[in-house]
Amino acid sequence: MIDLFDKRTRDQLAYDIKGMVKGGRAVLNTGLLKEGTASEKLDAVKYVARYGATLAGLLEAGAARYPDRIALVDDEGELTYRELRTQARLTAHVLASRGIDENSRVGIMARNGRGFLIPLAAKGYLGFTVFLLNVGASGQQLRGIAKDHGLDMIFADSEFDAKLPDDVDGLTLCHAWAGEGYRTDIDFPTMQDLWASPGPEDDTLPKKPHQGGVVLMSSGTSGTPKAVNHSEPTFPVGVIGPPIEALGVKAGCTLQMTASMFHVLGWGVSVIAMLAGCKIVTQRVFDPENVMRQVDEYKCEGIISSAVFLKDQLEVDLANPGKYDHSSVKFILNAGNAMSEDLVVGLEKQYGYILGSGYGSTEGLLVAFAGPEDLRVDPTTAGYPVWNGRLEVLGEDGKPVAPGEVGIIHARNIMSMEGYLGNRDAAEETDGMLNLGDKGVIDPESGRLKVLGRDNDMIIVGGENIWPSSVSDLICRMDGVEDAYCVGVEDDNTFQRVKAYVVVDGTTEVSEDDVRAYIEENLIIPAVPRDVVLQTEALPRNVIGKVVKRDLVG
Repeated sequence: MIDLFDKRTRDQLAYDIKGMVKGGRAVLNTGLLKEGTASEKLDAVKYVARYGATLAGLLEAGAARYPDRIALVDDEGELTYRELRTQARLTAHVLASRGIDENSRVGIMARNGRGFLIPLAAKGYLGFTVFLLNVGASGQQLRGIAKDHGLDMIFADSEFDAKLPDDVDGLTLCHAWAGEGYRTDIDFPTMQDLWASPGPEDDTLPKKPHQGGVVLMSSGTSGTPKAVNHSEPTFPVGVIGPPIEALGVKAGCTLQMTASMFHVLGWGVSVIAMLAGCKIVTQRVFDPENVMRQVDEYKCEGIISSAVFLKDQLEVDLANPGKYDHSSVKFILNAGNAMSEDLVVGLEKQYGYILGSGYGSTEGLLVAFAGPEDLRVDPTTAGYPVWNGRLEVLGEDGKPVAPGEVGIIHARNIMSMEGYLGNRDAAEETDGMLNLGDKGVIDPESGRLKVLGRDNDMIIVGGENIWPSSVSDLICRMDGVEDAYCVGVEDDNTFQRVKAYVVVDGTTEVSEDDVRAYIEENLIIPAVPRDVVLQTEALPRNVIGKVVKRDLVG
């Protein structure tokens, strides 16, 4: 029971209420409620009441208010709100006819585009729990996820055919997107095949489905990834308010989406964009020149991306002065990777002071935000906590440290996870807040948060969290390997990459490429070492067995 007489509880409650009011004002200032007749708005409210703030509910609301507005531009062309809604609803009917309901579990392993959004929207009509699978996951990991969590179906792009677990009992596989030359020797129907061949069961959609969770996969470099369970979004205005206000976001704007939709930022922004009647312009495979072409052609007002992509985009733009018109861009939002000072300054010089950056995690989602003015003053800041929820920097005793002192960042708000699925993993919490695993410090003068790095030496490669110990443990399983140790090194393209020191025992030949191929086969692609140092000498260890990094050679 909450003790309302406790001063800390009362202070937090007052803070949350103010945050929700301020956030609500920011959302209304986008012009969200201005479009549509009274009747259309009433229909939109009815759909959201029926399906909640799921993608289905928001598409239905959008189709009621602006049916002919373009909702999505992807590699396959354009879809209006009505067309996207219709295809999602059709998919839901077919899934229902094949026995998928609110008790089912469905995975999506697809790159950006309709192949991702349509099955995700179908979830809202039926209520099943959806697993957003990392496109870099290995076949071994996918098989583990399917078995451990009892997946009934996986929608996947055809390029991942070789990884898909086609030997798991009760699992149906379907192509969310089928490129040229996709395999026809296996029984993977396309989404269009499903539409043409409904199953034998009743395809009636429930009037008000009970909504299962949206499961994001976290820290997937050590065995089977953790299944991070989130509830369907409500209306977290106090969390999304800071970026909306600071970046001047307007309802109905056009967004260039480079951030992966299966990740926190891409998923979250996709849902919010549908709520605001925006147009999402995206591409399956990142091409920085195509990003600039899309910005120019569609007059995109916002760019949703991460540091590793923004770096390449900036290089293309600078190398082709005047080729692409980016004057329409009013804001750029980064998340997934901390930006270097050089990147922040370079983007500001090219686009002006329109850059914002979100900080959070798969478990905590957005917990802090740095707006254009924050980054202008301090390009390395993570900004201020969002307007409701809690964020504190704690010491080893679990107590908040003083401003200026280093501790571990903990946070929780309405967007934080409900927990991990299964019994294998347990959340690290202190005083109700999630341990985000990063060292941080609150600036004593400005009150802004600065993130200093992972508390556990985690390597972040292009937005993916790589545990170095999991990579070295796997390398040690190779024939001919006696010992291994991995560290993170700076990289021009992905900011960080894995470097592996491998002690060979001479029993069988081991090459650098053998090590890379073994990791690619058994872990995710970002975990593949850029550098492999093969040696016969033992790793330098201290008296208690820890590797002494400064004594590593090569």
